[in-house]
Amino acid sequence: MKFSRGTDYALHAMAYLASQQEKGGKIPVQELADKLAVSSTYLSKILARLVKMKYIIATSGAKGGYSLPAGWEDISVYNVIVAIDGEPTLFEDSFNHGDECKIQRLMMEVETDMIEALKNRRIVELI
Repeated sequence: MKFSRGTDYALHAMAYLASQQEKGGKIPVQELADKLAVSSTYLSKILARLVKMKYIIATSGAKGGYSLPAGWEDISVYNVIVAIDGEPTLFEDSFNHGDECKIQRLMMEVETDMIEALKNRRIVELI
């Protein structure tokens, strides 16, 4: 499974915000972009998706920036992946053999295991 650059940025941004949580305050997009060495324009688009899903909070103004909401510790890595890339899929059986295809069955089992593992890993584990 390959995740997009957007998901990579989102996970790193969430991890950085989590690492700064105890200090309080809001992190400006430019600080996040500088810390991650990425484009602030592209990062802003990624952060907007996370705001829409309520995984982060955006505050505008001179002292504005991004922060994590109450209960952020419950956000899983899978939640962030889906927010950015949609539902991931590992394997597409070109032949559509159905359940009798052992290859398709194996790949679906592996995909299910991976998704469960990502659902069980929290952003808090990334700091």
